[in-house]
Amino acid sequence: MVSQIKVNEIIKQSGSSITIGESGDTINIGTTGDTINLAGSAYVAAANTPSFKATCSGTTTVANDANVKIAFDTEVWDTDSAFDTSNYRFTVPAGEGGKYFFIASMEINITSATTSYRPMIWKNGATVLRTMSYESYYPSESTSGLVNLSAGDYMEAYVYHNAGGSQAVQTSTTDTFFAGYKLIGV
Repeated sequence: MVSQIKVNEIIKQSGSSITIGESGDTINIGTTGDTINLAGSAYVAAANTPSFKATCSGTTTVANDANVKIAFDTEVWDTDSAFDTSNYRFTVPAGEGGKYFFIASMEINITSATTSYRPMIWKNGATVLRTMSYESYYPSESTSGLVNLSAGDYMEAYVYHNAGGSQAVQTSTTDTFFAGYKLIGV
């Protein structure tokens, strides 16, 4: 039988804490949109959405000394249908502007001596996040960071190398992926 207790205030009788539930229980406090006050600070019950993660079903060939967009064509998840697997980009849905965290990780089949290798995240066609490294022999690098976005802004993942000749990006879902989510409470 399910019961409800409706009160305006719970005050501890003694000791330094109030226990709700037992180890292993799931406790739900509020619902999406509710304001929760913790020690005088207000928090809104919400999820870190929109969010997505995408991987590659096939390789992307990266020409020498060129910035090439990675073909992230497989969604692992996409909470708001904001990632497009045909143009490999995340577009901020209407009403979802704010601060976002993104990460792009890529492994590339470089088999030569040390070379410049740069995974990048672009906003509206220009680089906003980049990691620059000098790698050799199948490097796996990522770049990540925070970006302030407005509705309609779009994000894409690119890579650059100068190892000579064309190189292929690995399709491993552990080494090659693009993901992001909206931050809540900021």
